[in-house]
Amino acid sequence: MQLLSLVFGSFFDKTLDFRVRLFNVLAMGGTVLSLAMVLIGILTDAPLWNIVVNFISSGVSYALLYYSWRTGRYQLCYLITIIAIFMLMFPIMFFTAGGYHSGMPSFFVFSVAFTFLMLEGKKAIVMSTLEILLYLAICIIAFKHPELVNAWDTERELLTDVMVGFASVSAVLGTMLYLHFKLYNEQQKKLDEQNLILERASHAKTEFLSNTSHEMRTPLTVISVNIQTVAEILEDIGEAVKDGEAMELLQNAQQEIMRLARMVGGTLTLAAMSENTDKHALDFSTLLYSSVKMFSLHLQKRDNTLITEIDEGLTVFGNADLLAQVMANLLQNSAAYTRQGEVILRAEKSGHEVLVTVKDSGDGISAELLPHVFERGFSTGGTGFGLYLCKMVVESHGGRIWIESEPGRGTTVTLALPTYEGQYGGERA
Repeated sequence: MQLLSLVFGSFFDKTLDFRVRLFNVLAMGGTVLSLAMVLIGILTDAPLWNIVVNFISSGVSYALLYYSWRTGRYQLCYLITIIAIFMLMFPIMFFTAGGYHSGMPSFFVFSVAFTFLMLEGKKAIVMSTLEILLYLAICIIAFKHPELVNAWDTERELLTDVMVGFASVSAVLGTMLYLHFKLYNEQQKKLDEQNLILERASHAKTEFLSNTSHEMRTPLTVISVNIQTVAEILEDIGEAVKDGEAMELLQNAQQEIMRLARMVGGTLTLAAMSENTDKHALDFSTLLYSSVKMFSLHLQKRDNTLITEIDEGLTVFGNADLLAQVMANLLQNSAAYTRQGEVILRAEKSGHEVLVTVKDSGDGISAELLPHVFERGFSTGGTGFGLYLCKMVVESHGGRIWIESEPGRGTTVTLALPTYEGQYGGERA
């Protein structure tokens, strides 16, 4: 028992590479099988050459097994096995052991399968192709020149050789497939466990971001309300405040508070993107009209004119909350950088896409800054989240977004989303 444990621990340990374990199985099997063939040859009075060839095959198999185990040079041993045994010794055994009227064709199948599993890439294809061509060639030679083949003397010897060849090759190939699928199942199990760990970590991260953002919103709201109250009090006492510096400071503080609030909102949206993957067929035209209604008063406060050109019946497959956030960010940007100007929202179907354009006549963006506007954290006065979030959401819906702008001549942002044509099986939401 100790000897068996030592053998299995040395040659079939789970920490060894799959190909190494498989090679050890084949080399050990070849050694035992060849010795068995020697004993069968002696018991059945087989020709001396047959016994000698099997004995040499047994010695070569054991030598390769021992050499690979001691040196770890398995790739070299694979090539030696293929060239010395499969491409030299097998053809010799083919002619000396009955040709295609024997068990040798079974060993040909085994050798090709071994080569495919042991080698990699082009090397495996080339060597396997050479083996197949070689085996086909020697079969044709044996057919045209039967005098080169040493046939078995009796039908019993032929049957024994065929049965031994079939049984041994089936056993080795079965073991090979068993090891392969066992390894696959082990790797699949580990992969499932790792995916579960990653999913839990992602959920924990999202929950942390969401909780933190919600906690930040409460004090920001309180501070904002207090500042607005103080500002109203100062306006009421009017003349008692001779210097407008206090009001200016309060207004600056209010702007920074709102900026922080938008950053918190951006963080919440990022968290929602990783968790909220629920998508449906959406009436995109209605969603756009809702966005326009929400921001129309905000645009009018800065004396801007809002023009809408939205086609009816536009349908996309997506998440309504995330897409509404995209439109809110784009309209808010236009309102922030446009005063006494014009904002145009246009939406239409173009081929298999819905094109949405938000164009304003505001300040515009310089050529140096334009390539960076979709980068996370990049800002020209905002939070650095708005356009980054737009890009993330649009691309997560299989769409694309781009921007065109010139200083003093306004900005145009265009996004394209795939139209819903029933390909996802979703229900209209």
